[in-house]
Amino acid sequence: MIVIVSCNHSSDDERVYHRQVRSLEKKGYRTIYITRSKLDINLSTDLINHLNYNRSTDLKQYIELVIRIIKKQDRITHIQIHETEILSILKIVKSIFRDIVTIYDVHENMEALYRTFSVRPWPLNELAIKIRKLNEKKHLKYVDRIILANMPLGENPYKRQNIPIEIIQNFPEKKYCNYDLKIRGQQPAIIYHGHLAPERGINDLISAMPEVVGSFHQATLTLLGTFRTSQYHDDVKKLIDQFSLENVVKIHSQVPHKDVWGILKNHTIGVIPFSRNPLTEENTPTKLFEMMASGLDIVSTDLPPVRHFIDDSIYWASPGDSQSLASSIIKAIQSFGESSLIKRNLDLIEKQYNWEIIENRYLNLFKIV
Repeated sequence: MIVIVSCNHSSDDERVYHRQVRSLEKKGYRTIYITRSKLDINLSTDLINHLNYNRSTDLKQYIELVIRIIKKQDRITHIQIHETEILSILKIVKSIFRDIVTIYDVHENMEALYRTFSVRPWPLNELAIKIRKLNEKKHLKYVDRIILANMPLGENPYKRQNIPIEIIQNFPEKKYCNYDLKIRGQQPAIIYHGHLAPERGINDLISAMPEVVGSFHQATLTLLGTFRTSQYHDDVKKLIDQFSLENVVKIHSQVPHKDVWGILKNHTIGVIPFSRNPLTEENTPTKLFEMMASGLDIVSTDLPPVRHFIDDSIYWASPGDSQSLASSIIKAIQSFGESSLIKRNLDLIEKQYNWEIIENRYLNLFKIV
């Protein structure tokens, strides 16, 4: 039996569920999949026992519930956790099942995350980072394997821990490659998909749209995702009103991941408008690969994680520069019908950046010696 635990990700998260849990199922492994998600959906199958708790469940209570479930099992060979906050589970699990293999899946550079979002004064923020690192290090002695979702562009924070590390990126499955570009329609339909927050450059993207619409009157922008805060939701609506873009910019709440692909394929241009900050300097946007597979022209701000995977087949813009973003979107619209860049990106997905290429690296972590 394998146990997969997440406390912050949606139950149908593209990495945790659609790639990892489903790959284990395809291989014939029985899995208990435990989540704390506001998405009210049961993903159980013959081989997957999905147990979801409401997102409002207190974290300490959630950990206790997970431990209770684990104690009821006769045998567990592996457990994989997806957040730092639940590392403490591994110490208890090791005391119950001596031979269990523990896997810690690190989705983002946590130091970069702290430095991007903290509102504390610099000394207090650095102290908080140090405390977090010490707390994590205290629990790493119970970790047998580490998975990194991002190739470290700087120093690997886990290099000195003497724990085997596997880098498993968020590549899509090849079945999502869209070669039928006719279904996209003929109008310039632009889309941003992901978290909606200031560090993602959403303000710059909205501010770029008046110039885009001035050149192409039928251009539209869809913002698909979840707002980090209700206050920022209000701020974005005010910005849309300020530029009189009510009929141009549409806000679309996050949908189940299986429905995302259909939405992407009905657009023509995907935009990654990220600002430059510690987080976007380190973490690769998963949506880059999804847009490539969906057959979209892509406009992205020029940041190291994107540049690491792609070079001359997208339209680059300067981070934090709405005018540069508008210019690149206009260039993408002007090239509509010229599909060489799209075909190049699809080829990259087909040959290099797909889940099938790295799936066995993930499954090998669960082999029983």
